[in-house]
Amino acid sequence: RSTERAKEVGIRKTLGSPKKQLVGQFLTESVIMSTFATILALGIVYMSLPYFNSIVGKNLALAASGSIALPFSITAALVIGLLAGSYPAFVLSGFNPVAVMKGSMQTNKSSAWLRNGLVVFQFAISIILITGTLIVQDQIDFMSKLDLGYDKEQVLVIDRAGSLNEQQEVFISEIKNIPTITEAGASGSIPVNQYFGIQFLPPGGAEVITTNAMNVDDDYMKTMGFEIVAGRGFSKDFNDSLSIIINEQTVELLGVDNPIGMKLRNTNGQPPVVTEFEIIGVVKDFHYMSLREKISPFVMLSTELNNGNGGVITVRMTGEDLQGTIAQLESKWKQFVPQDPFKYKFLDDELDQQYKSEANSGKIFALFAGLGILIACVGLFGLAAYMAGLRTKEIGVRKTLGASVMGVVFLLSKDFTKLILIALLIAFPTAYYFMSQWLANFAYQTPISIFTFVMSGGVALLIAWLTVGYQTLKAALVNPVKSLRSE
Repeated sequence: RSTERAKEVGIRKTLGSPKKQLVGQFLTESVIMSTFATILALGIVYMSLPYFNSIVGKNLALAASGSIALPFSITAALVIGLLAGSYPAFVLSGFNPVAVMKGSMQTNKSSAWLRNGLVVFQFAISIILITGTLIVQDQIDFMSKLDLGYDKEQVLVIDRAGSLNEQQEVFISEIKNIPTITEAGASGSIPVNQYFGIQFLPPGGAEVITTNAMNVDDDYMKTMGFEIVAGRGFSKDFNDSLSIIINEQTVELLGVDNPIGMKLRNTNGQPPVVTEFEIIGVVKDFHYMSLREKISPFVMLSTELNNGNGGVITVRMTGEDLQGTIAQLESKWKQFVPQDPFKYKFLDDELDQQYKSEANSGKIFALFAGLGILIACVGLFGLAAYMAGLRTKEIGVRKTLGASVMGVVFLLSKDFTKLILIALLIAFPTAYYFMSQWLANFAYQTPISIFTFVMSGGVALLIAWLTVGYQTLKAALVNPVKSLRSE
C-alpha cells in the first residue's frame, strides 16, 4: 500500500526534498513500527511462556542464560524494519514527481506477483499446519482406540510390592475380597516398556534366540485379560517354576506349528548354569512396547522361579467408588507394611505418558496453525482492502449499470479464491509428504484420509471468504455517487 503515498512523495520532491531525506524517513518509520511490534511480541511471549512450557514439558525462559531469544528479537526488529521499508524508501523516492502529480503512476505486474505470491505462501503454510494438526490428532485417536491385546481401563498398579515379601500372596488374596475389585495379580513389571531380555537355545538348534520377558504370577494374565490361544496359563495346580508362556511372535520365530511341550534351554551366570524351560502356553500377541515398534517375541516366566514375589501388583476394579477402593487398598497395605508408603498409578496414565510427545505435537501444531491462519488472514485482509480501493470506480460503474451487491462481491472474491486454490495445490502434496515421514515413526499408524485434506481445504477457503467478504461487501455497499465523483 506504499503507492498510496506516491502523491506525498511527488509534492515533497517538487518542494525540494532530497531523495536521501525521503529514504531516511521511510526506513525510520518502518523500523519504529517493527520495534513496537517486537516489544509487543516479547510481552506476549513472556505472558504465554508458562502455558507453552506446560504443553512441551520444558522450563524455557525468555532471558535464560545463553538464550539467543532477546538478541535475535532485536536483530529481527531492525532487519525486518529495513526490509519492509526498503520498497517505499528506494522505489517511491525515485519516482518522477511530474508523472506522479499527473496521476499516471500505476502499480506494475511485478508488485502484483509479489502480493499474490505472499498470499499464496501464507495460506499454503496455514493449510499445511491445519492438515498436520488433523493428521496428528487422527494418529493419537488411532493409538488410543487400538486393541492392545488387553484391557487397560480401570487397572491400578501398586508399586514397590516386593516389600510385602512372603506376605504378598496373602495380601493379594485379601484385596480380592474388596467388592469393587474383580481381579489382582503380581508381576515383575507392567507391560509399558518395562521388561528384560532373555536368550534361549531351541532343541537341536545351533542358533540362540533372544526375546523380551517378564515374570508373572498365576493370576496376572487373567487380571490383564490376555488371551490364551494354545495350551494353558500358570496355575496353582501345577509347579510352574520352569514353565514359560510365549506369544505368537515367538512361535513364528521358533518356526513350529505346535510349540506346546517344547523345551528351551537358558544359560546364565558364572560359572554357567543351564536351565531347561518347558513351553506350556501361547498367548495372543499384545502390545508391551510403544506403538512406534512392531510386536516382537515375548516370554512370560512364573514368579515361582524367584520365590513367588512380583515387583508390582496389578488390580482390576469395577470403576465404582474409585476413591473408596483406593482408600481400602491403602488401609490394607498399612496393615501389612506400615513402614512403607502406599504408592500407586493407573495403567492407562502410564500408557498415555508413552505418547505424551505426540499429544504435545498435536497441541503445538494446533497452536501454530491458529497463528498461521491469523497471520495469513491479516495479509489477505490488507490485500483485499487495497484491491477494493483500486477498483472503487469500477465498482461504482458496475452498480450504476445495474450490478447487484452480491454480484460485485462475487467478482472481487473470485480472484482471491483462485489464490487460495493455488495454495491448496502447493500445500496438499507438501503436507502429505512431511506427515507421511512423521507417521513412518510408528509401526502402527492411521491411514491419511482424503477427508483430512477436504477438511483443511474447506476451513482455509471458508476463512479466506469470510476475510475477503467483509472488505468486498463494504466496498460493494458504497453509494456509487461517492465512488464516481471527482476529487
